[in-house]
Amino acid sequence: MGELTLSYKARSYSTGTLGRAICNARTHHWVADDAGGEEIGAGELFFSGISACAVNMVERLANADQTPLDWMDVSVEAYRDPDKPQGDLTLYEAIRIHFEMWGVADEHAEGLVETWKRR
Repeated sequence: MGELTLSYKARSYSTGTLGRAICNARTHHWVADDAGGEEIGAGELFFSGISACAVNMVERLANADQTPLDWMDVSVEAYRDPDKPQGDLTLYEAIRIHFEMWGVADEHAEGLVETWKRR
């Protein structure tokens, strides 16, 4: 196995308010608020990480393959039944990831998404 050079580190800590955490990565700080507040919820942060990863990875794949890709938009939606009893795990009824790409042929776009799904 080769030498590892890329690492990611994030941290969150409690604030004394149930459902609210302060998060940080490097020198950036933000609030994750699952207490029904005005701040972004932890689930939204989780799914924005997935969509950002998809945009960045697909753009890298297209660039490496010299596939023209002008612009892309990835959205993630998750659905959970609020009336269902909460278990030990957070389970979603459905998670939908929608890719929109401009400047790339449909078959190339489909291939890029399939490659992303395998990684």
